Amino acid sequence: MKKVQVLFSLLTFSFILLISLTCPLSAADKTEMDKLLSERQIDCWVEGEAFGDLILGARGSIQFIYLDAKLSKAIAEKSDLASWVDDLNQYYGSTETRKKILFIANLESNKPWTVEEEKISVGGYHLTKKDVISSSWKNPFGTVDAGTNWQFAFVVPKEFVKPGKEILVGYGDDLTKWRVPK
Repeated sequence: MKKVQVLFSLLTFSFILLISLTCPLSAADKTEMDKLLSERQIDCWVEGEAFGDLILGARGSIQFIYLDAKLSKAIAEKSDLASWVDDLNQYYGSTETRKKILFIANLESNKPWTVEEEKISVGGYHLTKKDVISSSWKNPFGTVDAGTNWQFAFVVPKEFVKPGKEILVGYGDDLTKWRVPK
């Protein structure tokens, strides 16, 4: 009986030790992912008016994410991000991204919107149809209904996205300043 108690105590202690060692790692992983995202995410509100921290009357928003090797690896290893981020991570390192920079985007429509790829601008470069590399059934180009979300992946030539440089990213006249991570 005493052996069973000792064994049970040892197993309990081992389990508690294991949990205590892995929990800080999870928090560190989340902190690292948050840091990577904060440096690589650009939020653009289309046709909205800023009122303090609020955006009023926006047609919609586009969340751009710069997908480089660091973020792609972090997503592949452990990601509790939205499923579309993990899904579009598949394009990192693909043949379409050679000598180009990969972005993934989430478009949310608040009002009916005719989305045109050439109005998407990154560092002064305007997208073309061939820059959009995700499946056409996932792309929001054309008329989209209010209350819908769309996700897509696209590439931009490297010369428009230089590490350490501040560039403008957005849709139409609604551009946001962003510093490309080094």
